[in-house]
Amino acid sequence: MSRGALFAIGLFALLGGLSLSYLWYNQSTVAPAGPVVTQVVTRTILVASHALPAGTLLRRGDMAWEERQAAAVVGADIVRGSASETDFVGAVTRRAFAARAPLTAGDMVKPGDRDFLVTALAPGYRAVSINVDAVQSTSGLALPGDRVDIILTQSFAPQSTDAGHRSVGETVLRNLRVIAVDQTLFPVTKPTDAQKDTLGQVHLPKTVTLQVTERQAAMLLVADQLGKVQLALRGQQDRGAPLLGRLFASDQPSAVWAGDVSKALATPPAEPVTARAEIAVMRGGKTERLCDTIAGLAPCK
Repeated sequence: MSRGALFAIGLFALLGGLSLSYLWYNQSTVAPAGPVVTQVVTRTILVASHALPAGTLLRRGDMAWEERQAAAVVGADIVRGSASETDFVGAVTRRAFAARAPLTAGDMVKPGDRDFLVTALAPGYRAVSINVDAVQSTSGLALPGDRVDIILTQSFAPQSTDAGHRSVGETVLRNLRVIAVDQTLFPVTKPTDAQKDTLGQVHLPKTVTLQVTERQAAMLLVADQLGKVQLALRGQQDRGAPLLGRLFASDQPSAVWAGDVSKALATPPAEPVTARAEIAVMRGGKTERLCDTIAGLAPCK
């Protein structure tokens, strides 16, 4: 091979090496591309915090806010910012909701809506309202959805019976569901100077609406005529379990008379009658009766 051919081959080899070095240098200075991040748009909607049957009177604990992908949110969903859960406290559900299912405004009826009571009532039940005062309504503590007992107290004329039986109280109806209460609260956040004096005060209810059967409705109205009717609020765990009456059979309601409450009104025991010897003493035409006493014979009293 000639010297010219060798020179040409060497020149091409040198140029090829320089080209490879240039490419390697450029690749080493370019930062590796990271993973492509796609931003997911979410929206916060109101959902059921647990399973809600149809006819549930909603409370704060029944509702929760949850983030969902914006693509999964539909127009009927309640989006945070457009409404508050407070807007639906006391509303009744038209249908059942599964746990974490989105709540929809169209499937809830608010207390001011025309068909609220009809939707809130269970099949076969009636709604009856009674007038109450502060004491009768448990001072406004009973809220829609609570369960109450009805206690009737009566007082009788003094001449008709003894003191121990002039007043009586008895539980006439048990475990009734409160449907509506005429009650409002003053605002408790950022009060104005004019509101500070009345902060936290309660507008006591004037009427309470209860869910009852047809017979219970008649009993409630008769009880309201007989005497004073008062509501007794039941606890969360005491809401009419099927075996409740059997488990607490010794605590079944019965009439409580005044003498049962105050022993001072109980009929006092009769004094024992003791026989006393009597002697008739004849003195002239006058007869005197003498009785045997501890001190001896003395005129009978």
